[in-house]
Amino acid sequence: MSLREALPQDSAQLLLLGQTLLSETDFYTRLPEERAIDAMGMAEIAAAYKERHGWHMINIWKGDQAIAEGILVPGTLYRTAHIGMLGIGVLRSHWGQGLGQILMADLEERARKDSLERLEFTVLSHNRRARDFYKRLGYTEEGCRRRSVRFGPQPSSALVRYGDEIYMAKWIGPKDCIDPEC
Repeated sequence: MSLREALPQDSAQLLLLGQTLLSETDFYTRLPEERAIDAMGMAEIAAAYKERHGWHMINIWKGDQAIAEGILVPGTLYRTAHIGMLGIGVLRSHWGQGLGQILMADLEERARKDSLERLEFTVLSHNRRARDFYKRLGYTEEGCRRRSVRFGPQPSSALVRYGDEIYMAKWIGPKDCIDPEC
């Protein structure tokens, strides 16, 4: 297995990875068709990550198959430029192999090199396995966005279900700070 930044020429494999990740569980806020609809769209997304300073899209590859992905996007405003938004996904067939830990360690190292001090993301409340995983890595739950994700209605049912997002974060910056609440 190898880990590397996504390249535009990886677009067909990245499209397949995204479609599979987003369709095999309901642990994501995005639907498969909301990532990219074709390889050209995926190539544009990969190119955007390569072009923007501090933006990272990394993948774990098994041969020529992308099996996991991590993204890091820094804050865009002056007062939030020290914050990085993270996201990872591992194909269900590769859960339990330590790939999430590899992705998170790599993203944290990239964040430090980019002078980011805080990392944050949301995880769906019913994804207990992921919540426990992130806690083991030192992330803390900071809040809940109630009923922020709507599941349905499905074509086979008129029922609508809602899910909560748990806000998680980790401080990776200097241990001393000016805010007395720290």
